[in-house]
Amino acid sequence: MYIGPKPKPKKNGGVRYVFDTKAPLKPLLKKINSIFFRRVQFPRYLTGSLAGRDFVSNVEIHSGSLYVITEDIAKFFDHITADQVYRIWREFFAFGEEVSVLLTQLTTKDGRVFQGTPTSSYLANLAFWDREPALVERLAARNLRYSRYVDDITMSSIGPLAADDKSWAIAQAYAMIGAGGFTAQRTKHAAFSANKPIRIMGLNVNRQPTLPKLERAKIRAAVYQLEQSLARRDLGPEFRSRLNTVSGKVGRLKRLHPREGAALRIRLDQIRRTVDALPVITHPANLFPSSSEDTPPF
Repeated sequence: MYIGPKPKPKKNGGVRYVFDTKAPLKPLLKKINSIFFRRVQFPRYLTGSLAGRDFVSNVEIHSGSLYVITEDIAKFFDHITADQVYRIWREFFAFGEEVSVLLTQLTTKDGRVFQGTPTSSYLANLAFWDREPALVERLAARNLRYSRYVDDITMSSIGPLAADDKSWAIAQAYAMIGAGGFTAQRTKHAAFSANKPIRIMGLNVNRQPTLPKLERAKIRAAVYQLEQSLARRDLGPEFRSRLNTVSGKVGRLKRLHPREGAALRIRLDQIRRTVDALPVITHPANLFPSSSEDTPPF
């Protein structure tokens, strides 16, 4: 009942593989979401794949920081095991043994969680349910803020951060990751200070979340290129796909830069209306050859 894997490109140029499910499993997993997971009051520091929260919500937690540390968990979903999922059902939700076993069987495959299935993001948010709150409290005691967007961990300070405190914070995060059965992607460790641009999830956050100027310029250029293609009537089969891709990028820009995004949205809407109004041209097969030479032998 699993569909996939389907490749999904990452912003850094890599590829992640996601899965989906089909009936009767998929509607059942969605019902598990509505009955159990959506009743969980997730803490503010969890921002991935939750209603009303997104990557911008994650970044906003760290606005105005003087120092930021980012960490990544390697192959996160691949390491959410059936045993860990069982503990979520048995100890976090406090269900009985039989119920916990059954729910684990329904929400895992081949002993692990597969990214993209209806319940996977909720299970990912609960992966550190028994350790994360204590980590957040320890960090807060040293005036450090914390957030996690699925497998991306961010810690920040609004004041100066001593070298010892920085090393301590990193060690605390690595300890939680390791104790949970995961591995930190140490090559993706990064640290930023306010005397240079601070980047979290591709956004500048020195004061408030903004898109870098270069990315904004690329989005404006993409809209202009669509307008030029339309003017030339260069409307191949990939045009609508390009239009939808650029529309998503404009939506991202509008979230952070409302006036600039609204102006680009007007231009995109005009492109879409013009394309929708164009006549559809088809080329039916030539069913009646014009000469006997074109007539196939019988």
